[in-house]
Amino acid sequence: MAAQTFGTLLGVGLAVTEAARAGLDRSISYRAGIPLRIDDVTSQWLAGAVGLPPGAITSIDVLDQDSGTAARARVAVTSDTDLPETLFVKLPPRNYLQHVLMNVFRLGIREVVAYRALGDSPPIRVPRCHVAQADRLRRRSALVLEDLSGTAEFRTCVDSVNQAEAEAVVDSMADLHGTYWETACFEGDLQPLAHRSASEIRVADLIRRRFIADITGHTADLIPGDTKRRCRIFYERSGDIDAFWAAQPRTLIHGDPHLGNLFFESGGPGFLDWQIASAGVGIRDVAYFATASVEPELLRVIERALVERYVGRLAAKGVHADPERMWTLYRAVITEMFLAAVCTAEAGERMQPFEVSRVGVERAVAGVTTHDSFAVLEELIDQNR
Repeated sequence: MAAQTFGTLLGVGLAVTEAARAGLDRSISYRAGIPLRIDDVTSQWLAGAVGLPPGAITSIDVLDQDSGTAARARVAVTSDTDLPETLFVKLPPRNYLQHVLMNVFRLGIREVVAYRALGDSPPIRVPRCHVAQADRLRRRSALVLEDLSGTAEFRTCVDSVNQAEAEAVVDSMADLHGTYWETACFEGDLQPLAHRSASEIRVADLIRRRFIADITGHTADLIPGDTKRRCRIFYERSGDIDAFWAAQPRTLIHGDPHLGNLFFESGGPGFLDWQIASAGVGIRDVAYFATASVEPELLRVIERALVERYVGRLAAKGVHADPERMWTLYRAVITEMFLAAVCTAEAGERMQPFEVSRVGVERAVAGVTTHDSFAVLEELIDQNR
């Protein structure tokens, strides 16, 4: 009990600290360094950020903008260089509570680290990154990316991919995971993605308990009573779950690869929004994507083959995994997509429109009930103790 109380205090302390940090940061007028707001993205700042001399960029005009877990804008750039005429900018969110959430879980910092690691020759398609800056003291971050609006096809979380598209996404995931499998970079450049503080872990536990201890939101009718009870394992045995997954081989994972964070060019996939990139189990990305983005009826037909395809593609990258073991891990880790979908739905429309979160929960429930995923997870963590 004392350890749990101490952990709770750590979590609350982190939230209070980051709330104060965000509040102070937003109250101080912008002078120099990383912009806080889209209006602060000046020609002078952008020129310096991309390594151009003063005056090389003569104007920046905001074409459109919005804000969710980050503030986003398309900007038109006038310059006498070969810089693209339009770019995509990401900064801290306008909403204060979302700004605090970004600080607590270092979402902006994580994305900057991921884009820096992926570099100029990434193993998968991502937007070209022109600027990736982070201020760890103020927790500010800024990304200036390739504008894909004229070339890419975007979809929403309520859409579904076909079999060929699902296979292409899984192939790309294997290419990413194979490149970073058990990389030494997790103790170097990727260290911020490989370690969580005790405070971060406790905040995550508190959020899980808040949203799944008593599921009463607009998707509660979709979730069987037994599943509602079993999913409490996420905060009742969070330490055992974390220890189990930490004992598996790690790689760089995207962490949130639903269709809203993907794009397609000539049928080939690309990956956006690396805010929760981390060192983790590669099959998590596969299970998360498949459960969230393939209609359940089709997925039940192709998912075993997708896992086998993933294992085969890893082997071509020199990573050898047992197909049966990978299938078992796939069945267990579907619970992670369930957790994300239910927490999003319970948070209400400030996170996702109801029609979007309802589809996510429907697909997640179909996955965990088909595979008895919570029972598989519990068996795995019991074996690991």
